[in-house]
Amino acid sequence: MLNATGDYGNLEACRPGYGKGDGVRNFRLTGDRAKDAVIRNLWRERRLHGGLRVSVLDAALSGELSFSYSKDNPFIEFGFFLEGGVINEMRETPIGSATLENRAGERGVGFLRRMSGAVTIPGGKRTRLLHLHILPEVLGAMLGQDAAHVPAELKKALQRNGNADFINRRAMSPNLQAAANALFYGVRDNSGMRLYLEGKTLELLGLSLMEREEDETGAPSLCPGERDAVRAIRRELEREFASPPTLAELSARRRMAVHKIQAGFREMYGTSVFGFVREHRLQTARLLFEEGDKNVSEAAWAVGYVNLSHFSEAYKKRFGVLPRDYLKSVRAKSRRPASNPA
Repeated sequence: MLNATGDYGNLEACRPGYGKGDGVRNFRLTGDRAKDAVIRNLWRERRLHGGLRVSVLDAALSGELSFSYSKDNPFIEFGFFLEGGVINEMRETPIGSATLENRAGERGVGFLRRMSGAVTIPGGKRTRLLHLHILPEVLGAMLGQDAAHVPAELKKALQRNGNADFINRRAMSPNLQAAANALFYGVRDNSGMRLYLEGKTLELLGLSLMEREEDETGAPSLCPGERDAVRAIRRELEREFASPPTLAELSARRRMAVHKIQAGFREMYGTSVFGFVREHRLQTARLLFEEGDKNVSEAAWAVGYVNLSHFSEAYKKRFGVLPRDYLKSVRAKSRRPASNPA
């Protein structure tokens, strides 16, 4: 890959300790060999071009798992929390201590060059997350002149200022969730060519940066209390998506006008309330095809569609393929041996 500043593929070579054979998550863990083996096996990582990596965690543990960590980290990290949750108790970082309760539907970006703390992965439910790891000089080379338009905190990291460390979290839009899910399965199943994985990674980076820029260009129309109410409504819809409450019911529950709810979803998530529910239904159906043994009718009913033709039409419009054809491809892929990593 080239850009106006030249080839960024060899920029990683200037970073000691992060050569071709090293992983982003090769930091000190618990000292218990058996436990460390379990922890390391939870993650899968792919190295793309120099200074650009992607890693995923897919955990379905019977009991809670906690471990401590301590690491030096030269990467800017973009995190996407797709299912379940992880608690990260950051004890020592350049910006102080904090406890992050990362939940499904959230994303974050951070640059913390030194950090130590403890991570807890809950048991009894599934947890899926994805991280993009990119060196500041690599992201700067990719952005070129567009680097002038990124948020101020990220611009400091690109310019390597002394106080450049930061972390920021916000909700994911449906478009980001779709792109993150596609990349997650490509990495987890080792089923994508490096060219495909790099393309999806760049798409996800681009969407993250564009949405952030759009969020900050206009004056917000909601007060802090209204934004909290919209977040609460989103959580309700994620729980009750198969049979969601009406706008009138949501308005009565939260004592918030319907037009304010709609405006809040447009401002915060880039879609209408109906669009959010539809996207969540279709993404859940795709997940059922990927992970379960449901047929098309069963998946449609599980996500709230009573008319199979309406489900098929909506699924094809969203993903470009009929659900029956997508399900066939998933099952065919599961019977093929995984490709070797690049």
